[in-house]
Amino acid sequence: MEEKKPIPKKTAAQLQEHFDLLIPRNLFLVKQNTFTDRVYRVAGSTAVKNNITISFKITEDDGGGHVCEYFLDANGYTEHRRYFLATDQVELLENYEGQFGDASFDDEDVSYEEQMRIIKHNKKVRDLLIKKGFVKKK
Repeated sequence: MEEKKPIPKKTAAQLQEHFDLLIPRNLFLVKQNTFTDRVYRVAGSTAVKNNITISFKITEDDGGGHVCEYFLDANGYTEHRRYFLATDQVELLENYEGQFGDASFDDEDVSYEEQMRIIKHNKKVRDLLIKKGFVKKK
């Protein structure tokens, strides 16, 4: 069995800088002993610790570069993204729809059909996030 090594310090610093732009007053999310192919779940802010969480997983691409997929939940506003460190590019992934990204969307201005479509979509996204290890099954 191959011994896993932590991601390089430069990679950790770049990823931490990316997260710093997303989460105000955050804790150090990407520590020196951060490994690839493992899901990390962290409360992301000291000021609003119970309102912001981030789950992320770092993998290596075919060229030996690093890619980080993450799910940020900031009190109902969610972002599901993939961050390519080599190019500093972000790809948006499937995310919740509705008010502030909340899965329990309810709005009187939206038709019943649209509400049902959003509920179905959000269930699909939740199942995907659970499968990836970013959201815990309740």
